[in-house]
Amino acid sequence: MEKALAGGIVIFSILIVDDHKHLVESMMTTIPWEKYRVSQVFGAHSGIEALNILSNQEIHLLITDIQMPVMSGFELIEKVREGWPDIDCILLTGFAEFQYARRAIELQASNYLLKPVRDEELLPLVSDLLNNQRRKMLERSRMEWLEQASEISVLEERRRIAYDLHDILGHTLTNTIVQLEIAERLLETKKEGGLERVKQTQELVRQGLADVRQALSTMKSKDEGLDLEVELERYLSEVKALANVSITSSIELPFTIIDPLCIKIVSLALKEGITNGLRHGKANEFEFDLTFQDERLLFKLWNNGASFDGEKPGLGLTGMRERVKQLGGNMELKASQDERVGSLLTLQIPL
Repeated sequence: MEKALAGGIVIFSILIVDDHKHLVESMMTTIPWEKYRVSQVFGAHSGIEALNILSNQEIHLLITDIQMPVMSGFELIEKVREGWPDIDCILLTGFAEFQYARRAIELQASNYLLKPVRDEELLPLVSDLLNNQRRKMLERSRMEWLEQASEISVLEERRRIAYDLHDILGHTLTNTIVQLEIAERLLETKKEGGLERVKQTQELVRQGLADVRQALSTMKSKDEGLDLEVELERYLSEVKALANVSITSSIELPFTIIDPLCIKIVSLALKEGITNGLRHGKANEFEFDLTFQDERLLFKLWNNGASFDGEKPGLGLTGMRERVKQLGGNMELKASQDERVGSLLTLQIPL
């Protein structure tokens, strides 16, 4: 039933119904309705005319006489209760009879006033009713905002999970394939180490499953309590041990970075960069540099695989770019610009 709600300011519309036209005109024109944030006052001289206005206008408060030809005020309120239950109703009558008051109560009318109605009786009642409606409107608006925010939060969480699962599964499956291929060659030639590679693959899959469960949960990131350098070194050591690739790394940070979100985003960027290099670029050599300059974290990851051709990024790179934007940074993937063939992934993240 809200007419307008801008910046928390609510405005209202009132409908006055009486078969005595001069009474309707008097109430419409002599009462300072604007003091009560009433923007529109409609008048009707019968119940039928009132229902027509109600069907075409948004009304918050109905003030109606009881005794009218064709349709009484009681009958009008009955129809209002059926079609517009949020409208407050005030009944006016020239007869102080108990059955009128009882019927008003049965119809849940907000009040029952005797004619001639004095402003000092009517206006405090109008003010109270409209203030109550204002509170209800603001509460409904707040609840609608909370519902929308909740829906947005759910969508963002679903997107986060999709990106995380892409990163986790891409990393796990790529390394699993590499390990199984190495194990196959070792077992075929009956060289030592084949069974050990199979065991490492089992552990890799178990860890991937644990990471998937973590991504689907609402628990805090397991990276909390670590610092960025420790987490990156741990991952690089893992890749060097599991994958048959060369990785040269240099991490030079003037202080310890312990922010969980930063740790997560930079770690996932490194995992996604190496996974893409292995899977799409067929790279076997990587160089990783992480430094801090001009209040920004500078991330560079080069690989000697196929040069990036500028094609539309997939889910993994799109997710990485959006995560980096969360921290106010930017990401770029391009073909290597120096004499070396390959691709270069760079991130800049303000701290």
